[in-house]
Amino acid sequence: MSGNGIGNSDKKHGGLRSILCFIAIISVAAMVMTTRGQRPDEDPDRVIPVIPGADRYATGRIFLERADKLLKPAADVEYQVLTGNVLFRRGDMYMYCDSAHFYDETSSLQAYGNVRMEQGDTLFVYADELEYTDSTELAVLYADQGKKVRLINRDVELQTDIFNYDLGIELGYYEVGGELTDRQNRLTSIYGEYAPNSKDAIFRNRVHLNSLSQKDTLNIYTEALHYNTGTHIADLTDISTIISKDGTIYTDSGVYNTETTVADLYSRSLVVTKTGKTLTGDTLFYDHRAGYGQAWGNMILNDTVSKSKLIGDYGFYNELTDSAFVTGHALAVDYSGADSLSLHGDTIQAFRVIDKTLVPKPQEQSPTDSLPPIAETPDSITAIVTDTIQVETGDIQAADTLGTDHIALPTDSITARPPDKVVISDTTETDAGIPPLQTDTDTVSDSITINTTDSTDVEPAGLTTLPPVDESSIPQPDQNRDPVIPEGMMELSDTTHHIVAYPNVRFFRSDLQGVCDSMTFVQKDSLLYMDRDPIVWSGERQIFGEKIIVHMNDSTADRVTLPSNAFMAEMLEEGYYNQMSGREMVAYLAESTLRHLDVSGNVMLIFFPMEEDSTYNKVASAESSFLAADFNKGQIEKLKMWPQSTEVMTPLYLAKKSLFFLKDFRWEAYRRPKGHDDLMDGPTDESETGKPEETENTGQADTPGGLSTTDDPQQADGGDTSGHPEEKHGLSTDPTINTTTEP
Repeated sequence: MSGNGIGNSDKKHGGLRSILCFIAIISVAAMVMTTRGQRPDEDPDRVIPVIPGADRYATGRIFLERADKLLKPAADVEYQVLTGNVLFRRGDMYMYCDSAHFYDETSSLQAYGNVRMEQGDTLFVYADELEYTDSTELAVLYADQGKKVRLINRDVELQTDIFNYDLGIELGYYEVGGELTDRQNRLTSIYGEYAPNSKDAIFRNRVHLNSLSQKDTLNIYTEALHYNTGTHIADLTDISTIISKDGTIYTDSGVYNTETTVADLYSRSLVVTKTGKTLTGDTLFYDHRAGYGQAWGNMILNDTVSKSKLIGDYGFYNELTDSAFVTGHALAVDYSGADSLSLHGDTIQAFRVIDKTLVPKPQEQSPTDSLPPIAETPDSITAIVTDTIQVETGDIQAADTLGTDHIALPTDSITARPPDKVVISDTTETDAGIPPLQTDTDTVSDSITINTTDSTDVEPAGLTTLPPVDESSIPQPDQNRDPVIPEGMMELSDTTHHIVAYPNVRFFRSDLQGVCDSMTFVQKDSLLYMDRDPIVWSGERQIFGEKIIVHMNDSTADRVTLPSNAFMAEMLEEGYYNQMSGREMVAYLAESTLRHLDVSGNVMLIFFPMEEDSTYNKVASAESSFLAADFNKGQIEKLKMWPQSTEVMTPLYLAKKSLFFLKDFRWEAYRRPKGHDDLMDGPTDESETGKPEETENTGQADTPGGLSTTDDPQQADGGDTSGHPEEKHGLSTDPTINTTTEP
């Protein structure tokens, strides 16, 4: 009994356990069905999210990947309502949101809350609302008030209020204003496009590019700009202004690399440097960081500070070294004065030269070593430390006073250089080194001005004399490092600008014209050097020699020097020229007009003296060692020749043509530039080659208007016709007599 009871009890408990398990399974299944909405008979609007097994990369189709809930509000509503961790997919683009309205039939949707689009691990778009239609493949994203739609593609970020993204061509754009930023620049505009795959961007309307670099302040303003976030190159297709700390560029067609600061510019763009220079041309290349530019086609480099410009077919300008090069119809123009000067050469170069020298440092002086007071000795000379010393009869005293401190100098302690220029009462000026004019003592002033601007060998008593520099003790610098400055020495830098033109140089100004093979202008000395067959014209005068040196003063020539084989000719009428030659010639100008002339060494002269009735009836020739002449309104006012001279004067009706010309005379008016526009083309007419054929002057048929050939020799020359043929014309041949001719 007991055994059977135990067995029945086990069977009874086993059956109970089976019933309990079955009930538990049914209860769990019911809970799951209720939670997932799998009771359509109880809630017809609640549907089960179904993940389709179709190809996710099929075109023209968007798929719902997941959602916590999927509701269909009513039978007549075309969309489904999805809430909680909603995910859609179109190809490799994923769309996330908190909730969405999904139109399965048209494959479109509206997403709300924490909207996010992701493509791979490089492209992310964040918004508050999204509208997408698969028929147009266009996603439109919106941001709530005070927030922005953001696109992030690696180091690129785009922000706007409304962002459109075309999934078909993978292009995003905005039309309500936006901003794009990469690691190099920030760009803003009203309209903008961005393609993440190619990294190309297009901006229009009120475009502004601003560099994020701390080393520059680059700003580009334009109405249309193409930009690549990978290369950081801006393509400018509209009127644009590029501003940086070193200058400004104006262009309507060009390419600017914002990373390397290199620009290729077209359509006559303009570069303005911080120093006031402008560079323009049909095509420009400009490296902002390196500080140089090149121009092709109608290049113009304009210096608004010095008021000069270079023009040519090709030009190069280096802002850092302040140098320029131009060739091909090259032209230099100086418009700093009232009258502009134009200069042409096949090649024109402008550059600066920096000379560095070592000099001893000045030694500091104690107050007790100050300058001594004026000595009371009658034989002393009172002088003041000034640039010039006024020499008067008696003592020497400075014209200007710097204070009450003076220097007492004994008369035998001054060793001064010869004066650069001697001022004579009749306004004659002559360079030092030329023997003084022999003139009456009452015509010379009691004062002589000695210019000591350069240097004088004056050592005032009491001043410390610096020891001479032993150059052998100065160590030679290593080429790979900065030069070593010895102790007690200091380095001085001297900068000067040079302009070189060559070959076929021609220049024009209304009062001065010239030609030569090469020309150099040194700004420091204000000297213009003309080499290789130089010729200068002023009025009816022509000056030529082996070399011509022109001294400029405020862009105006005030002195012209011909150091070798100098020749000057003045045309009266065709075939009749006043002429003058010598070894060296110095002409002094005032307001571009010849005022004084000094000639030294083998002076030869041929001229036609004007009679009182303004006619010419004689030709005069003379020779001497030195000549000085004063001019008034272009005419010889006074002429002196010394120490010996020979003169011959011949009536025109007796003179052969050979008496009309010096040996080296030539008149090359055909080479003379006639205007600013006549510099590019060389001379084409060689008919005016100078000396005519030698023939006898037999009458008025060979004389121009104003030249008289009277038949009465005595009336013609105003002297006796008897005696020595030279003496009959009233000119002495005694070499000891200093001749003064006053036409």
